[in-house]
Amino acid sequence: MNILIVFPSELEARGFESSNANVEVLISGIGGFATMYSLTKYCSQNRPDFIIHAGICGAFDPTLQLGEVVSVMIDHFADFGAEENGKWKTGFDLKLISSHKTPFTQGQLVAPQNDFAEAPKVIGVTSLTITTTEAQKQRLIKQFDPCIESMEGAYVHYVCIKQEIPFVQLRAVSNYVGERDKSKWEIPLALKNLHQHILHVIETLN
Repeated sequence: MNILIVFPSELEARGFESSNANVEVLISGIGGFATMYSLTKYCSQNRPDFIIHAGICGAFDPTLQLGEVVSVMIDHFADFGAEENGKWKTGFDLKLISSHKTPFTQGQLVAPQNDFAEAPKVIGVTSLTITTTEAQKQRLIKQFDPCIESMEGAYVHYVCIKQEIPFVQLRAVSNYVGERDKSKWEIPLALKNLHQHILHVIETLN
């Protein structure tokens, strides 16, 4: 089985090693635009059997521990839409795109069901703007009820579903959403746990 691991950044990939000759690593670049371009380009030239998208994230859910790895089963484009009369409307609300047309399922980007990931299954939101205010945080919670936030996840879901390539999105919690004091973040722990979990998934898939 040919497996592609997609890391957003060099930081998230640093130190990861796999002895499996059928595993390739793609550093897509941070943000949805870079990720969609890099992954689409790769898939136009290659055909992986499985894609693992892996990175760190911020958590909305306070019950998630720093360093904990989760499997994002549902992701959303959280910044696709417009604010009208003080209320946020998604691109689906605005009828800009159909919520029932592939790759969307009722407006959601849904990953294939998996049991092999052995991580809590959660809902995510993807935004090019990092959430730093309480007002923004509460809007996202009300709109999507997410557990985590990233800058790339939904874009990987989009490409993989369109390309009909099985995938899993693994995220390790490095911080809580809205917390900008990086002395309180746990990036080394999150990356250590993330890399261990990726190796477990690779072993299980093979």
